[in-house]
Amino acid sequence: MKPRHDSAGPRVGLLMRALRADLQRAWTVAEMAKVLGVSDAQLRRLCATAVGATPRQLLCNMRLQAAALLLQDPGIRVKEIQARVGIADASHFCRDFRDRFGVSPTEYRYQRGCRTDSADTGV
Repeated sequence: MKPRHDSAGPRVGLLMRALRADLQRAWTVAEMAKVLGVSDAQLRRLCATAVGATPRQLLCNMRLQAAALLLQDPGIRVKEIQARVGIADASHFCRDFRDRFGVSPTEYRYQRGCRTDSADTGV
């Protein structure tokens, strides 16, 4: 489904602001729907229309984008970044990050010249 920009866009934008403000939270689809005052099914339709993704995919993408930005700071360990963006499992974080960016979080940091003083082996 190709994303459209209509009344769904501003509503999903409101959700994205709420998610961004609390990425560490273990969001459920029901909690996300409550932010907009809609049903779970309506939230799924709004997200599909506005961004071409499910609410869970939207949240995952936002977390990975936030992690990529945080990786530019060599003073923050990868494990801390994982926690800050709300991804509990280290292996899922590394796998999802690699799927999205083509490299592990540590390789991503290294490629951007953001090496740490101590060896940061990932997680």
